[in-house]
Amino acid sequence: MTGGSDKMIRRALWGWAMLVAGAAASAQPLPTPTIRARSDQSAVIAGRRVAYTAEVGVVPVASRPGRQDATAGYISYSVPARRERPVLFVFNGGPGAASAYLHMGALGPWRAQVPQDPAAPLPAAATVAPNPDTLLDVADLVFLDPPGTGFSSLTADADLAIYRSVDGDADAVAQLARAWLSAHGRTGAPLYILGESYGTIRAAAMVDALRRQDATLKLAGVLLLGQALNMIETSQRPGNVVTYPVALPTLAAIACYHHVRAAPCTPEGSAREAAAYAETYLAALFRGRALEPADRAAVAARLEALTGISRDYYLAHDLRISKERFRVELLRAQGRVLGRYDARYTAPRAADAGDIVGPDAFSPVSDLYGKAVVEQLARIGATDGTAYRVIVRGEDDWRYGSGDSPFNDWPFMARLERAMAAVPAMRLFVGTGLYDLTTTVGAADYLLAQSSLAPDRFRNHRYPAGHVAYSDDTSWRLLMRDLRAFLAEKPAR
Repeated sequence: MTGGSDKMIRRALWGWAMLVAGAAASAQPLPTPTIRARSDQSAVIAGRRVAYTAEVGVVPVASRPGRQDATAGYISYSVPARRERPVLFVFNGGPGAASAYLHMGALGPWRAQVPQDPAAPLPAAATVAPNPDTLLDVADLVFLDPPGTGFSSLTADADLAIYRSVDGDADAVAQLARAWLSAHGRTGAPLYILGESYGTIRAAAMVDALRRQDATLKLAGVLLLGQALNMIETSQRPGNVVTYPVALPTLAAIACYHHVRAAPCTPEGSAREAAAYAETYLAALFRGRALEPADRAAVAARLEALTGISRDYYLAHDLRISKERFRVELLRAQGRVLGRYDARYTAPRAADAGDIVGPDAFSPVSDLYGKAVVEQLARIGATDGTAYRVIVRGEDDWRYGSGDSPFNDWPFMARLERAMAAVPAMRLFVGTGLYDLTTTVGAADYLLAQSSLAPDRFRNHRYPAGHVAYSDDTSWRLLMRDLRAFLAEKPAR
């Protein structure tokens, strides 16, 4: 019990330190951004020319009050604003990723265009063109880069234990957001926070950090793309029987896409069919060894029909297949391995590779966005774009919670629910790619099914693409339509 008591004390001290830091931060004058580049530009959006200022800068941030030991960076696009014009803060995840992907793939005033056929060879660089669907006509866009990414930095004696933790990372990004708002006269604006992948965890924690640092800020909405808030379902702990039915709609959709399911089928219809079977599947897994042999055989046959994986495999593996195993097994006969982030993409699987697969098949597409941001930085006026760090490895020692107890949970959704209960105007947007084998559509549905939020407080959308849903032009257009509608909605009462 002593070890448990020590962990409880450390958690209490951490929470107390964060409260003190928040109180101190709200009392301190906000640092002034250092501008690296700025230019006046314009874009044609929905047939109307919109003038805006593009800006690249960094802001000093502190791991604790009085100890500025890092900077955090931003690339922003803003227009002369009325007080009620929203500000949308945007970031990717990693941990350790800059905001280049959402910036160049979906939301910025210029967009990198990647090949649309998942089987097509990729160019050395993407074509970058004006983005007719950028949200700049309805909101200021501020792309945030956490300490160590983009143009930001960590001092030699920076407290990495804080910056490489959920709360410390979110606190630093909240400091950055507040400094930008103050410097641009937007502290009274409605604020929206959009995170992707790990950035969805940062978004939930950032809400807490902003409320702690300045309770007067007008938090209007949180937007999650490829949500990772329910990590236990997403990570597929082998003993957690919920994770397998939650993943089943994605497996069925992918099997249909690759013509492994019996025709006729559609990916969307396959996902619905699998979701309808999930409750029966969960009940069978719950019974475990007590499940009658005839019932076990019937479940295995149904799973084969849904996912294209043989009933013999399911019978040999206790009616389960992990998402990672599915990547290897589905196209084994063709010598191909599915992409983890977008299963429409495949890569060769060497005959002697065993169960070890190489780099993710979708990664070269992501790399195109990282290269495209250098061109965009030059367009704004930053001549040192090659120094912009798109990915900084650091996730291996990332602290998701306090201690390493087997009883740990990561209640990120509960944190967001508490914040939304305290701020009735806040709303939630969730968007998920149908072919995403990392953060699945079933996990998003399960998150909201278990949530205390009233239906009018959230929107749940899915797109016919993968984790980076906007790489697919059809999905990108749908996403932009849905984001625009969400920003236009009146706050819940």
